[in-house]
Amino acid sequence: MDYCSEIKDFINANVEDALFGEKHGFALLSSEAMSDTVIIAEPVDALTLEMAEEQSHRLSRLLSGLEGKKAVIVPEDLWRSRPEMTRRRILAHLGRFRSVFARKTVVKRVDRTMSSAFLSACHTYGDASARYRYGLFLGDEMVACASFSSPRTWNRPEGPHKSAEWVRYASLPDIRVVGGMGKLLKHFIEETGPDDVMSYADLEWTDGDVYRKLGFRKESLRPSVSFAIDPATYIRKPLSGITSGEVCKTDSPCLYHVNLGSAKYRLDIP
Repeated sequence: MDYCSEIKDFINANVEDALFGEKHGFALLSSEAMSDTVIIAEPVDALTLEMAEEQSHRLSRLLSGLEGKKAVIVPEDLWRSRPEMTRRRILAHLGRFRSVFARKTVVKRVDRTMSSAFLSACHTYGDASARYRYGLFLGDEMVACASFSSPRTWNRPEGPHKSAEWVRYASLPDIRVVGGMGKLLKHFIEETGPDDVMSYADLEWTDGDVYRKLGFRKESLRPSVSFAIDPATYIRKPLSGITSGEVCKTDSPCLYHVNLGSAKYRLDIP
């Protein structure tokens, strides 16, 4: 069974009011209750980088014609390499989630072992190097996690300026922590006192609206990243600095994927 058929069957089995469509060669999946959200199933089957770039261009055209609807793109390699997280996240975007209010949670510093395990399970790109790591706890359960870099001091004409990066944020895939990002960000700012915080929004998973609501301004765009994908494991690695032969260890030809890039956001702190 092909990828699009698999994801349709999964949604049909879990969402009573599922809606399906197709445009520009992509399967569109939604529900009557969450009609403002569209799941886009993106097959990963390009045998050349040129084919992957053409698919990325078609996807961009599709997104530009969605008329304000929230789009959630699900590349096939994530569906196959991280099935539990991806399936739970799809259902959450279609309204099958549990809400937790941040005011009922407690922020705690967590060690790398605990935060890395959480982010590896719940974040699209897993863990990354970071100095400050915090968890949001509802009782004894960690429901969200965020990590930040150490503030770096830059010498500017007006004086020293401390800038930090918000590296990761993730909640449990089937839980929406209302106000969770803001609570963790506020705690980090109070603890470290940066003059600004910057972060990147992956345009495959978000349009950056969550950052804008927190007061961030969009500063720039980062170009698309090209990936090689091992067809045996569906693990992706960026092509920059490597060859496809370092990714694909089997006799099967390597697959390629070109994402939509990311947007850089910055929050200036008075």
